[in-house]
Amino acid sequence: MTLKNQESEVLQANAHRLVDLCAGVKQSERVLLIFDSTTREIETYLRTAADAATNAVVVAYMDTSAMHGIEPPQNVVAAMEQADVILGLTKSSLAHTEARFRATNRGARYLSLPQYGIAQLSRPSLAIDFVAVAQKGKSLKTILDAANHIVITTEEGTHLELSVGGRVANWAPGYCHEPGMLGSPPDIETNIAPLEHASQGILFVDGSVPCEELGLLKERVQVTVKDGAIVDTGTTAEGLILKKLLESVPDNKRKVLAEFGVGFNPEARLSGLMLEDEGALGTVHFGFGSNATIGGVNKTSFHLDMVITKPTVDVDGVRIIENGLHLFSL
Repeated sequence: MTLKNQESEVLQANAHRLVDLCAGVKQSERVLLIFDSTTREIETYLRTAADAATNAVVVAYMDTSAMHGIEPPQNVVAAMEQADVILGLTKSSLAHTEARFRATNRGARYLSLPQYGIAQLSRPSLAIDFVAVAQKGKSLKTILDAANHIVITTEEGTHLELSVGGRVANWAPGYCHEPGMLGSPPDIETNIAPLEHASQGILFVDGSVPCEELGLLKERVQVTVKDGAIVDTGTTAEGLILKKLLESVPDNKRKVLAEFGVGFNPEARLSGLMLEDEGALGTVHFGFGSNATIGGVNKTSFHLDMVITKPTVDVDGVRIIENGLHLFSL
């Protein structure tokens, strides 16, 4: 078997995992696949897998969005309203859009698969038992649901304090088998939306800022957060790129610390790909911008994540993660 044939087999096998295992598509269900020009290189694999699972497959195309969280065009919105299962295979995530929120609220299951291409579809992080691995994330949801105060520190110098009292955490297991569920394999995470005006501290981002302009970081970026929003990104080259991204549109809501998330996938490795990086075991990430669809109140057409490694996390004075090692159990 040639290397090209081996790669093709891996890609097709992982496409079937997405459709059959992660989305749990049944023969009677209507499936919608959403692509843009950056993801059509894997369209054949996903269509083959979907056609094998059901006779009701619809494919919708859209222009490439400039940033995560921008609402899709009307043709895609209309198709989302009719589907039982939706796979959003676009460069920029639609997970933080009202269109996705309405779809899952009426019971559709949604796989959010931004930045998917040959690289992501071929990675070992997809060939895991998502149901088994994700269970620990449900335990963390229970902890965060009851939490008031979270402190994140690292040996790099991070010291960030979040208030989450009254907020409900989101368990994102990488699969969506029940009505209204959202999954983003290979990302397995639990996240929560902090109170928008309460976060304080310094964040040394040493992993990635998974977007086209940055990706894997060459040097750590110092991000200062005051009263819930970024006030400084430092003077390094990558810090200045980050500043430009945040200020490319005159909207201060883009700078709001909107999400705190913890990764659980043991096979995920930092690569600059959003779902790979956010789901990596031993990391945590912080989302800035929109959080209205995950339990917050900040609405904006922007969402940008920052990933740090080897964090220590204390919840209401109890240490639950130390240097990336999870101390809590099922």
